[in-house]
Amino acid sequence: MQISDKQVRFFETFGYLKLGQAFRSEIGWITHEFEQVFVDRKVVHDGTKRSCIVPIIDQREKLCALLDHPAILNAAKALLGDDFNYLGGDGNYYSGETNWHTDGFHTVGKYIKMAFYLDKVRADTGALRVVPGSQRIDSKWEGRHPAKAEELYGITPRDMPAQVLENDPGDLLIFNHNIMHASFGGSGFRRMFTLNFCSRAETPDEIADLEAFINSSDRFWIDQTHSELMRRTAGPERMRHLQQVIEHEHELPARAAKCRATMLEPSRN
Repeated sequence: MQISDKQVRFFETFGYLKLGQAFRSEIGWITHEFEQVFVDRKVVHDGTKRSCIVPIIDQREKLCALLDHPAILNAAKALLGDDFNYLGGDGNYYSGETNWHTDGFHTVGKYIKMAFYLDKVRADTGALRVVPGSQRIDSKWEGRHPAKAEELYGITPRDMPAQVLENDPGDLLIFNHNIMHASFGGSGFRRMFTLNFCSRAETPDEIADLEAFINSSDRFWIDQTHSELMRRTAGPERMRHLQQVIEHEHELPARAAKCRATMLEPSRN
């Protein structure tokens, strides 16, 4: 699946993109492998709170190969450039609603997330919703503050004008880390996993931002962004998208050790 110039322009303008049924033929084994990660890690989800595993696709060799899939490669290269970085991702069983938030606010570089929802979700059953255009860093537009909807506009956060990205298993959702997003009305057993990417860091500010993102994974108690399995099974093309991250994660082990000493359990978000 190729990403057109119009799709790139849409993403740059509105901050998100939906590739319908990009993984229709693979969704069966992808779902099986996702569930097997939770079995392997002995994580049992009871529906009362979010269950999260980081990184997720790195845990199974077949899932690692998603980084070699043409749909992933073509989308990442079109949106980030040929030398994009893979930054890991999380696998989740969600419980309840997710309030409005961003996954960061990057003023340099470009960071995106690709999301696989493994269950059919609609507007009132946990579908991702975004505020189009809210990823822009050059705007003081109050649309970046949907969590304050009652204070600003007299409406509930759920009623904030937004694009609802209803999903069927096999769809691929892509969004800018800076965009405001949320979900409402979902059950306690929604399955979803993500992959994070960024453009190659070139300037000192971009490298500092990359290192800050890498170090933020310390709360998940991981000593490196990618698993040994991900690296060991990587061909030259995949390693190209791992290497810069590997070169800039030297602080992560010590930070993760500190988190293990001070936290009761790894972070769930």
